Amino acid sequence: MLRYWLIPLVALVLLVPRFAPAGGAKGKDDKDVRVEGKLTNDDPKDKKRNAASKVHTVRMKAGKTYTIDMVSKDFDAYLRLEDKDGKELDEDDDSGGDLNARIIFNCTKDGDYKVICTAYAAQGIGNYVLTVKAAGNAPKITSSHENMIGKAAPDFVADFVLNGKAKRLADLKGKVVLLEFWAVGSDQCAETFPLLQEWQKKYNKDGLEVVGLSYYQSDIGHKYAFDKESGKMKVVEKADRASDRAALQEYATHHKLSHLLLTLGKEDALKTFDAYGVNGVPHAVLIDRQGNVRMVHGGMSKKSDGLEAELKKLLDEK
Repeated sequence: MLRYWLIPLVALVLLVPRFAPAGGAKGKDDKDVRVEGKLTNDDPKDKKRNAASKVHTVRMKAGKTYTIDMVSKDFDAYLRLEDKDGKELDEDDDSGGDLNARIIFNCTKDGDYKVICTAYAAQGIGNYVLTVKAAGNAPKITSSHENMIGKAAPDFVADFVLNGKAKRLADLKGKVVLLEFWAVGSDQCAETFPLLQEWQKKYNKDGLEVVGLSYYQSDIGHKYAFDKESGKMKVVEKADRASDRAALQEYATHHKLSHLLLTLGKEDALKTFDAYGVNGVPHAVLIDRQGNVRMVHGGMSKKSDGLEAELKKLLDEK
């Protein structure tokens, strides 16, 4: 549901015997990696999540598909994968189900890779288990996002609605829908607001509906309230769904958001984010008048990135 630095290679001693024996060669047995780690307030902060983080270096082999899992009962796990030079290759928030993270990586080059274990929220600390499993030769697969194109967009029902009446995606059939997965605590999401508002105002009369889809922060242990001075969310001692709704209303008013905002409960959010293959926010999905997915744009930015041209094309389709 976003992820370069200099961080000590904590717990590397547990990894080296299995994936990178002395001399740097890959082990013959291809055994799985398992690390029991812990994030603390003394750990270096992740640049993107501003949360405690640890880096584990793993030797991987070209032609193999690796399943990288981070599981925690203490916090919302967040995974990032980089090559040895710090180039980001993938990231994930909740593809592992519940608050766990998972990356499926098709390795194309032998070498050492950095698995960064961190948390979705800045205050996330506690125990976690990291596993890296090789699964034979990498299959020739099409990304889950590409597989969605032309197919019916998964429906969902919101628990809370702001700036409209539609509670589910099916209510908007007949309109072109720009669905943005977002979170109130994300600065990257806030950067997209001017563009979303511009399109809502410019194309709404032609049948465009901009929809922001999020979830109750308190459902996953995040305790936020709106800070009027900064215009951002702040951490508080107590929060529940009622306070989440109030904070969202204040946040939307401050940012002058007029598009439809829908909020899901935890279980519905996990199912919906997984169904759309959302690995981080912001994440945009363009849906035609028949309710079919026509474009997926993970990591939507404050720039158009081809989305406007595509939505104009869909608006011309009757």
